[in-house]
Amino acid sequence: MHIDALTLTDFRNFEEAKLLPGRQINLIVGHNGSGKTSLLESIYCLGSGRSFRPGTHKQIIRHEQSSFTIFARGTDEQGDKHALGFQRDREGLVKIRVDGELVRRFGQMAQLVPVQLMTPETVELVLGGPRVRRQFLDWGVFHVEHRYIGEITSFNHVLKQRNSLLKQRRVGQEGDYWDTKFAELGEQVAAERQKYWSGFEPVLLDRLKHFLPEYDFKIILKQGWDGDLSLRDAMAKNKSAEDRYGHAIVGPHKAELKMLANGEDVKSILSRGQLKLFVAAIKVVQGEYLFAKTGVQCIYLVDDITAELDAGSQQKFCEALVATKAQLFVSAINKGELPEIIRSADTRMFHVEHGTVKEL
Repeated sequence: MHIDALTLTDFRNFEEAKLLPGRQINLIVGHNGSGKTSLLESIYCLGSGRSFRPGTHKQIIRHEQSSFTIFARGTDEQGDKHALGFQRDREGLVKIRVDGELVRRFGQMAQLVPVQLMTPETVELVLGGPRVRRQFLDWGVFHVEHRYIGEITSFNHVLKQRNSLLKQRRVGQEGDYWDTKFAELGEQVAAERQKYWSGFEPVLLDRLKHFLPEYDFKIILKQGWDGDLSLRDAMAKNKSAEDRYGHAIVGPHKAELKMLANGEDVKSILSRGQLKLFVAAIKVVQGEYLFAKTGVQCIYLVDDITAELDAGSQQKFCEALVATKAQLFVSAINKGELPEIIRSADTRMFHVEHGTVKEL
């Protein structure tokens, strides 16, 4: 889907802001602290239900106001029009509307607004803990197979219940029930992840040859337990350790993506700039793969596109973004700092200053 109109009310420093984005490149310019990143953040909220910035939801609400509201109109790949609304108050109460209907699950909105975010902090996909990489993987699985949100939600519920029993050292019939559910749902989650990764990995590795041709990459999905065992058998093998530690130590909640360049951990061999290009490439390709599998286009949000990338890397990244023909929102202090391909005649430009947005 692409966004045709966006309205923010009491979001960060915006009392009210309205913009009519273009179908492809939207350049958001302004001084640091003007609100450029907040505009990207609002679109990200539509696709994820949360901010990508640190802090609580209360910090998103404009000073002394009771709630924020994001409203968007968009058009999907079939030409159908959609209206989306997202509101959250200081107490945390959320209201979500899709095409005028109040919906209970955020997934109903998220599947319409798949967003790929690229900021200077996105490099945490490599530098951060395994949870960040599981979230990246689960995003891909969900947007290709929407039913997955039910499976991963159910698994996380069972994981919480089972961990509670292990912590309390409770066994017996109740423990057997949660062990069975944990094994069943855990196998389902792992199978969905593996199915997605089996298709995505070769596409990703082939595209990485263009971005960083000097390296031979390998990315291994580790499911969270010994691949030669069923999850139930792995649980039995680790029963004494789980009883001792009071929580589940095998299962899809322990899954990891091991990223290697020339046989070494990418963290130890790539420079900071190369790491950013590596992660940017992964994000672009994940969006391309989604389009290839489903016909649905991502919306790409790019904050501070030039940070830590040399001119050649910037050019590769921008060429790849434009080639997706997806809707792009790119922030910069001024237009002149960006590669020419992003400053094309098709670019729509907005200036942000003191909580206002004006099209240039």
